[in-house]
Amino acid sequence: MKKWYPCELHCHTLHSDGSFTVGELISAAKERKLAGICLTDHNTVSGWEETDNQSDVTVLKGIEYTTYHGHMLSLGMNQLINNYNCFGIKDINYTIAQIRKDGGLVGIAHPFQLGTPICTGGHWDYKIARWEYVNYIEIFSEGCPYLNTANKKAREFWHSLLDMSYRIAPSMGRDWHRTAGNVNLAACTYLYCEGEELTAGGMKEAIEKGHTAITTGPLFTFFTEEGCTAGDEIYPGFHTLSIIIDTERQKETVPDQHFDFKTIRLVSNGGKTVKEFPATEKELTFIFEKGQWYSLELWGDIDERTDTLLAFTGAVYVS
Repeated sequence: MKKWYPCELHCHTLHSDGSFTVGELISAAKERKLAGICLTDHNTVSGWEETDNQSDVTVLKGIEYTTYHGHMLSLGMNQLINNYNCFGIKDINYTIAQIRKDGGLVGIAHPFQLGTPICTGGHWDYKIARWEYVNYIEIFSEGCPYLNTANKKAREFWHSLLDMSYRIAPSMGRDWHRTAGNVNLAACTYLYCEGEELTAGGMKEAIEKGHTAITTGPLFTFFTEEGCTAGDEIYPGFHTLSIIIDTERQKETVPDQHFDFKTIRLVSNGGKTVKEFPATEKELTFIFEKGQWYSLELWGDIDERTDTLLAFTGAVYVS
């Protein structure tokens, strides 16, 4: 049986520039009712061993390759690829190929962050030759993504890659360094994984298959009549989507935060909205065209901010 698990895919500890010990990070994740986290310290795997004997929260081991020209996330590999220094990765495409050869996943962290001096190298400046080797991109970054203008650019960039037939999963990365200053505590990436208990392998497989849903709070996702969801292929023609908006974890995590769900948008190639309807409607029947991709977006109000993108899904592909 598969289910959606709330996860944080971008975390730091004292092993790099975070304020958490590994144990404190895991305790904070449990408190926020996260089922899984990715440990992605900057340029080191020294914290990996500390995760081996804990069971409160599932940990997928990773690293954030951090340079002056961009930050690249890798998850689930077996070793550190020593082809970089702080100034840059010597050959980005070789390094990406080596990570994939080693069984790791490749993700691009906060690609449109302002960079120096706000975050050294935070803006992505590398030229990638084979985007098919990239598994995911952080579309929502930091805890209050609707206040981060770089996220709009990241979403548009993701759409452009989908237009070029690259099947890349979106993610939400809090870039979690410490408890202090964090906002919007329910924001996370949901992963659709096999089993009643989350495993690191299940997390990795879900990201690789594009089974992701991104949110500022509620679980927002869909299934076709055949059980397909974000990341899957569907055939052309009529499909009925069953839409899920689940607020249970959101209300437990941020009980005083006000969400008002207004509309759902079906978005396709070029980032164009091809259908918009009230969020109270939980089914959508639509003709899905061959060669197109489709993603669902949930829009509404959060606290006193109106007409805001609150959540969205990875894409389905019509072939």
